[in-house]
Amino acid sequence: MRMTSVLEAPGETIEGRATTQVERPEDVPLFRVVPLRDGAGRAVEHYHGVQREDSGEVVSVVSPRYSLLQHRAVAEAVHEIGAILDPPEDLEEGDFGRPRFPREQIRLYANGRRMEVKLVIGTKYRLDRENEFYPGIRVFNSLDGAWALRMEAFGLRLSCTNQLYAGARSYMEFRELHLISAQDMLAQLQRATYEVLEHFEEALSIYSRSMDRWIEISEIGPALRTVGIPPRHADRVCEALPEYFGSLLWGEVRRWEAYQLATDYFTHEVHVNPERERAFERAAARALLLEGSMEVRETIPA
Repeated sequence: MRMTSVLEAPGETIEGRATTQVERPEDVPLFRVVPLRDGAGRAVEHYHGVQREDSGEVVSVVSPRYSLLQHRAVAEAVHEIGAILDPPEDLEEGDFGRPRFPREQIRLYANGRRMEVKLVIGTKYRLDRENEFYPGIRVFNSLDGAWALRMEAFGLRLSCTNQLYAGARSYMEFRELHLISAQDMLAQLQRATYEVLEHFEEALSIYSRSMDRWIEISEIGPALRTVGIPPRHADRVCEALPEYFGSLLWGEVRRWEAYQLATDYFTHEVHVNPERERAFERAAARALLLEGSMEVRETIPA
């Protein structure tokens, strides 16, 4: 019997196909809560629908107690925080004047029920010449009542624009923001963003320690599979090992190098919805960056 990885969507052939990128906050669709009706046109009691205003599609079913927090309002709040903070100084150094990485990124997924907004903060941290970082925040909103507005930190490594795990402490992990009003949302997001800046050096200390710790090359694939990385992805990471390190499979590498190889693959080659992307990042960190954390597997839904 074949065992399906907890990070692998059964039957999935084109990863991330339900994820849509939106260029600007004002382009994020609006939604409204509407009554539901059965096939005979009768009202369905005890349930409402959340409907896209542009297409009329009902994207989720919720209880009458559900309070709608518009994706657009969240995206606008994150954009406002970005306008307050300095932009990254390295943003425009890509080829042909294109940005090396997007400062803001808005993605709708799960047919629009959920949204992720990322913002890279323009405060640079440096471990050495090859390892400079910008902190970032990712904010998730749900229109199905599964969870409240959530925010967490991540790190962006400049030399390769790999997206890195930055959950050094519980406050760097998901924080659920229980809101009173739209103004309260902006204030809470601002406070949480400044906490990321205050504590980002704790994530850097994890990166720094991994630069002095070693792992057998032959253990990298099993370590990735142990934490729930699907075998097809773990194998793709391992296929690049001899070329990347210029060594044989029975050699050793620094954990930091192995982690960068994995995150380069997950950042630039794997296209999945934002929740699964986050699960891959956390799993790779447990396998290669955070020793002693491999016994916990991700249970993120497909």
